[in-house]
Amino acid sequence: MTKTLRRCKPGPSAPPPTRSDPRDVCHLIRDKPRRCFSRVGSLLFGSGGCRAVPGVAVAVLAFFAALGSARALEATEWKNRQPLVVERAGLLKIALPPETLGLARPGLEDLRLIDPAGREVPFVFTRPAPAVPPTTRAPLSFRATLTDSTTQLLLVTGTTTPLAAVTLVTPAPGFLKAARLEISADGERWETLAESAALFRQFGAQQLRFDLSRRTISHLRITLDDSRSRAVPFTGAMLELTGSTPPEVTLPIALRLVRREEFAGESVLTLDLGGAHVPLASLEFATSEPLFARTVTFAARELRDDVAVERTLGSGSIWKVAVDGAPPATRLDVPVRFTTPLRELIVHVANGDSPPLGIERVTASQHPHWLVFRASEAGTYTVLTGHPQIAAPRYDLASLATALRDTLPTALVPGPATPNPGYRVVDALADTPLRGAVLDPTPWGFRKPVQLAAAGVQQLELDLDVLARAQPGLADLRLVRAGAQVPYLLERPALSRSSPLVITPADDPKRPRVSRWQIKFPRAGLPVTRLTLASSTALFQRRLRLFEKISDERRGEAVERTLAAVEWSHSPGDTRALTLNLAAPPVADVIFLETDNGDNPPIALTSAQASYPVARLLFKAESGPPVETPAPGLALYYGHRAAAAPRYDLALVAGQILAAEKSLATLGVEEQLRGGGWAGKLFAGLPAGWILWGVLALVVIGLLVVVAKLLPKPPATGA
Repeated sequence: MTKTLRRCKPGPSAPPPTRSDPRDVCHLIRDKPRRCFSRVGSLLFGSGGCRAVPGVAVAVLAFFAALGSARALEATEWKNRQPLVVERAGLLKIALPPETLGLARPGLEDLRLIDPAGREVPFVFTRPAPAVPPTTRAPLSFRATLTDSTTQLLLVTGTTTPLAAVTLVTPAPGFLKAARLEISADGERWETLAESAALFRQFGAQQLRFDLSRRTISHLRITLDDSRSRAVPFTGAMLELTGSTPPEVTLPIALRLVRREEFAGESVLTLDLGGAHVPLASLEFATSEPLFARTVTFAARELRDDVAVERTLGSGSIWKVAVDGAPPATRLDVPVRFTTPLRELIVHVANGDSPPLGIERVTASQHPHWLVFRASEAGTYTVLTGHPQIAAPRYDLASLATALRDTLPTALVPGPATPNPGYRVVDALADTPLRGAVLDPTPWGFRKPVQLAAAGVQQLELDLDVLARAQPGLADLRLVRAGAQVPYLLERPALSRSSPLVITPADDPKRPRVSRWQIKFPRAGLPVTRLTLASSTALFQRRLRLFEKISDERRGEAVERTLAAVEWSHSPGDTRALTLNLAAPPVADVIFLETDNGDNPPIALTSAQASYPVARLLFKAESGPPVETPAPGLALYYGHRAAAAPRYDLALVAGQILAAEKSLATLGVEEQLRGGGWAGKLFAGLPAGWILWGVLALVVIGLLVVVAKLLPKPPATGA
């Protein structure tokens, strides 16, 4: 229990110090601390009778009072300011909102607080006491017993420490079971903790954990219902011992869903958190879907080797499942423990072969970042952020961070941020180069106009035409306006697009036991990485080979190149599609799939889909009035096999480009450039081998004509 010091109003022999004379308070703290407490109590709480004040709080308040008048601060050096309205003087504890965290530097070194008179106010940052994480251990014994309709797991914990949870271990890839959990102190008399609890692993999501509510348990018994599905092997369990976990304090934050995009097997949500450097606690998804299980992954953009990629920050599962008529078990929130590096958070929802999950709303909560200070008077205080160079302040209050940790928070929140009127308003990307070196477009074979919806930072996704005709590493891409290059960042997110393919039988009559199909791509040279096949045949097992026929320029004939080879089988209850990972992207626009049926009937293929990686360009367009569509003169050039990758100074401001909110740019109709006349159009699209042999044939014919003309003419008749 916290001790309190009861002090009364000081008598005439000890007049209280005034607010304007803090030196007297400092003298008391140094020489007579007991008298200091009573005088500071009068100073802070008034002189209206005796006060019972906690001893630690009195010492803290005395220390605040001893700081005296704050020094004046030159606020014009900060970019942003936020008003903080204080209605009553005293010790205040506020939570910094995401907007403040995003405007300040990552370590909050530049954050300052000034009072209504323009003087700097000392403060201290506090965080909750760190929790001791729970430890895990294996049970003393684990035994699994199978009956006709159940699997019974019996665990002897071997510990008297209160248990937080137990997690089962199984190699089974997919299952859904109803489970009953019982506990016992002696292994004879059992108490039921959960009945018909859902235990599952499906589509990457799983629930194998039982909450034990910090109970001291000697024996555990888990009974799984196998009456409707086959038994699942369980190889062990892990006990989670209770650690020191103080109550978690979180605050809700407002989210904005910027964009939702559908890709091959997953949905991608782009969320605006309101600011960067937010210490997230959890995200919750609202959906009306009746039954589902999904894996959710959180990521942020970053620059790596001059290419924008995604860095995974965390992951989890959401689900709504029901077993054997029991009420659905639901979990729609995902606990997270990371601080977002950017204002933008990317959420991947893995759908697999299921339709996209309908998500109506996403909410989030954060671990608060507390700021504690003493308001000497009521009025409008100001929070300053956005100083690029200043060092962190060194207040004497830093030694009181632990003592102030348990201070009760207030509901005060800084108002919206506004540019500091004394500071020159500067766009973070105002000096971003919008023009690069002059480009000679002659060696490039193709271009497409770029269409913009608004000015600012743009996100341009490359389509099939560009991916098929550009270099495999996309080194030949150039954005050009008015003859000059527009600098860009190349982004390669961990996403894939899918495209349906035309598949037709192409059996060889000379090989009746072999089934062969021809698969047609939309373009030749697509960077396809995966091929997904579906079959309506219920029962089969085949060895499949995927290959293409390419021309050998040295021998002048077509040869087969194997792209993938894999086993595929269907059995009752397991008719999943097959995904083939290609060893290399196909060169031609037609590939072949074949399998030997042996003495079995042929299998039927119903669909085929190709997956290729997503690639984007990030760049900044002209600011000012709305941009016309398409943007005048802005085009993407590609199709130069000998071009080297460009090097732009834009990489120096990659952080601002990645953090900025982006408009979606699109590509127009392709224009062919190479050759510029009938020759370019004549040879466009022909393989290099055909062009080579054609040129050689023309050369030989030309030589024969020249030799024929040089030979002497035969003598005339009768000469």
